[in-house]
Amino acid sequence: MTDETPQPASRLQRTLAFIIGGLVLASLLSIAAVIAGTAFGVGSNNGFSHGVWPTILVLPLVALPIGFILMIVLLIVSGTRRSRANREAQR
Repeated sequence: MTDETPQPASRLQRTLAFIIGGLVLASLLSIAAVIAGTAFGVGSNNGFSHGVWPTILVLPLVALPIGFILMIVLLIVSGTRRSRANREAQR
């Protein structure tokens, strides 16, 4: 029988997972802030162009694609680690 004990996640995998989670969470919060700001009337009279609103508007446009790319990187890192572990287990 094979030994199927799960390997603990490496520091790189944990770091990537937390960065991905943080980027996605920040993007969702900024989307919710834009929706709430629109409901409270911030968008009238060009209100979204002042203060922190330009950053809040641009954050999901940048953070979500970066999070997606990092998710692909995490899948590649996990796949290479598992294949390396499988090769070592067969020896």
